[in-house]
Amino acid sequence: MTPPDLSILIAAYRLRDDVPRAVASVLDRAEGAGVEIIVASDDGTDYAPLLPAGPRLRFTPPGPVATGAHAARNRALAIARGDFVLILDGDDALEGPPDAIVRALRQARAAGAVVLPSLVRDPDGSLVRRMPAPGTARFGLAEWRDAFASLHVLGPRSRAAPFRPFRLIDDVLFDLAALAAAGGTAPVAEVLCYRYQLRPGQATDTAGARFDAEYAAALQIARAGGFGPSSSRVAAVLRRWRAMNRLVGGGGGRPGLGDYHRAVAAYLDGAWPAGRRRA
Repeated sequence: MTPPDLSILIAAYRLRDDVPRAVASVLDRAEGAGVEIIVASDDGTDYAPLLPAGPRLRFTPPGPVATGAHAARNRALAIARGDFVLILDGDDALEGPPDAIVRALRQARAAGAVVLPSLVRDPDGSLVRRMPAPGTARFGLAEWRDAFASLHVLGPRSRAAPFRPFRLIDDVLFDLAALAAAGGTAPVAEVLCYRYQLRPGQATDTAGARFDAEYAAALQIARAGGFGPSSSRVAAVLRRWRAMNRLVGGGGGRPGLGDYHRAVAAYLDGAWPAGRRRA
């Protein structure tokens, strides 16, 4: 059997209503591409009956419960057959024209990897932030320092290391490692985008102290060379993101819907907080 071009990994925890929309967003952009979508249940739910039958959908056994997104993603990664891999959260989506995936794969094959722009959207669909800015041709670890939002790397399965046992930033570390493995920079996908969907009542900075502890642990890995020759550049990203987390949520507050992203946008524009804009 010919392996698929791309394996998309979805960890599913209490997302019965959301996963079908995430899967549809992939299938609607898979024209001309061999894609497999692997759903890894982490809540005991069998997601297969909720989704269209077909060879492009695969599932890990639904037994494990609350093992964490990193563990669920590793179960999906273990059976992935695609030449390339991409993470998709079960409550997010892809955006772009029907052939968006095959066009991104074309770029990834030529350059080793491709970075998907992230679109942060309110529940009504309005755009809160886009990273990187429209028209950006390439994106690297140096630029990632000032993104302050997850960027998603479509990279080779052969270079994909297992997800590290972090509860909050395992996806960030996976994608940083994928970009580091590609030499620290990659082209930006021309038409395929990742939609980070905010939801009513969502706190986008859940427990700043928990994030801070994970950033501290990740920095130890980077300082020990855990990201190869790009480790120092990865550490610079983590230090800066840790500082932003402390600035926005480290005081014990829990910002409401979208406040983190709006605060970051204002910070980068020099409008907030007064006197603390970087040079």
